[in-house]
Amino acid sequence: MGRVFFNLILLLGFGLFGQESNNQKELLKKASDNIELLDKNPKKAFHDANLILKEAQRFSIKEAELIAINTKCGYYRIENDFKKMMESAERLFKKSSSYKFPRYQVIAKRHLFESYLFTGLPQKAFRELEQGRELIKNLDDTDPLNTIEKVNLFVAYSNYYLLKEDYKNQLQYIKLAEKEIEKLPNNDYKQKLLYVHHSNLAASYNKNDVKDSAKYYAKLSASKDEEFGRNEVRFNNLTVLGDVGIKESNYKEALTYFEEAEKVSGYKNHLDIEQLYDNIIKANKKLGREDLVNVYQSKKDSLKLTISENQNKSLHKLLNESKESDLGKYKYLILVLFLVLLIFSFFVIRRNRILLRQEKISNQYLARVTNSPTGEDYSKLLQLLKDNEPTFMIYFEETFPGFSSSLKKINPEISDSEIEFSALLKLKIPTKDIAKYKFIAPQTVRNKKNIIKNKLQIPKESDIYEWFDKL
Repeated sequence: MGRVFFNLILLLGFGLFGQESNNQKELLKKASDNIELLDKNPKKAFHDANLILKEAQRFSIKEAELIAINTKCGYYRIENDFKKMMESAERLFKKSSSYKFPRYQVIAKRHLFESYLFTGLPQKAFRELEQGRELIKNLDDTDPLNTIEKVNLFVAYSNYYLLKEDYKNQLQYIKLAEKEIEKLPNNDYKQKLLYVHHSNLAASYNKNDVKDSAKYYAKLSASKDEEFGRNEVRFNNLTVLGDVGIKESNYKEALTYFEEAEKVSGYKNHLDIEQLYDNIIKANKKLGREDLVNVYQSKKDSLKLTISENQNKSLHKLLNESKESDLGKYKYLILVLFLVLLIFSFFVIRRNRILLRQEKISNQYLARVTNSPTGEDYSKLLQLLKDNEPTFMIYFEETFPGFSSSLKKINPEISDSEIEFSALLKLKIPTKDIAKYKFIAPQTVRNKKNIIKNKLQIPKESDIYEWFDKL
């Protein structure tokens, strides 16, 4: 439960620039400060990275150029644009190889790892990670920036083993990252790294079902939010605490954490957001909040459609790279993945079109029907609905005796909340008004109608309002 991806350190602001000229130092500092802006204002960071890139190329300040490309990789990661992330990472690798900057070669390999991982190609991703590990052996261990890159690489390995559900290895690599952090001087910067690391440790203990340690480290990291505040870390801590709440059956407390996590701005990768929605759905189901279950199911479907489109772009790129020597090995796998994504997109779009077509038929029926409910009983029921009164169903059953029992005869598994929703259809209340009275999205109402139609085995060609009218 709770597939929370560990945070990469992604900090370059040491300001250790050797004997460069003042102009070089200034541009290097500007580039390093800018990459840290990714967490708070990614669009500005991306815009400034392009300006820095041009200036660095103009004055041949190679490291500033590499940092700017690295920033662009980070931006595309935030935007879930895996194709452009892949392209920028390949550019970073070629440039850093040409300029003989091995640390940036490792960084490029890590970006390639993530772009392949998020595209759904874990084997290809792992190969990039292994290549990065070979390259890191050539780095100077006395340079703190190289130490940080080792930390990032170990965190990337943890994310790989997280997807493999190998939680023992996952925790092992988080602890390897900790050993590297311990090598750094004991200063404010190290404390900032530990703030991120404790959050990662909390997530790892959570996956290994060590709940007390998960809570301890999540709260320890969260206690430093004001001092070091990073959105990814805050999201991670809240998600871990919510996940522990679910494991302990504290569903209301868990929802409080999850709702706070959803409000966190900045980068959250799609796998973590999808898992967040799953957990919110699970907690709301336990609390009997069916309407919110449908809201978050719609959000999850929409997210999957967006991600599948971005994955398609990445797969197109891979298919077009005929010069890669190993492309043939993955050609058929990529084609299959591409087809699966296309099929998924087709069914999501088709389902939405069907629901909209059904909605149009319902609106036509409601417009022409002559026996629309009126009178004192209808007015009272409508007022109870508007006021969200719990006595609505009691009065409805008095007005339409046997309604609930008729539905339960058709399907004994139908829930009370679905019976109450069916009562609104019996009263011929349109979608937009149901959405207004129940405080949910119109798409959620359409989804709910479709669920009830299937549960009650209403023929596809029949309008749901007309069916209830005849019941």
